[in-house]
Amino acid sequence: IMARPYLGGSSGGVKTLAASETLSMADSGKVFLCSQAGAYDITLPPASTSKGWTGVFILEVAGSNAFDIISDPADKMYGLMISDADKITFIASQAAKGDRIDIVCGGSEWIAHAVCGDNAHIDFSG
Repeated sequence: IMARPYLGGSSGGVKTLAASETLSMADSGKVFLCSQAGAYDITLPPASTSKGWTGVFILEVAGSNAFDIISDPADKMYGLMISDADKITFIASQAAKGDRIDIVCGGSEWIAHAVCGDNAHIDFSG
């Protein structure tokens, strides 16, 4: 993964998400390995100040807890399988290792693309 210094991001890389966390511009360009070992909320940075922010979320540890990727309710997400949502969830006890969500910020909203083994693995709401 290449560095994105123009966004204030790090050199990219891989980051494990195994707790609730608010992401920042420094997280742009990363691949996030997600765990359902607990019920975690991952909050995206504000869309209005994050144009060009990108992230890939891959479920690494499937389990019995929901794993939510959320934005401010005013920062809607649009894309494949969703329309006007502000939360994407790896569904508890349904999502499988390898399910994936790619997210890019357009400056006023988030664009998301989800790939999963079954349509019961990922939910879009809010």
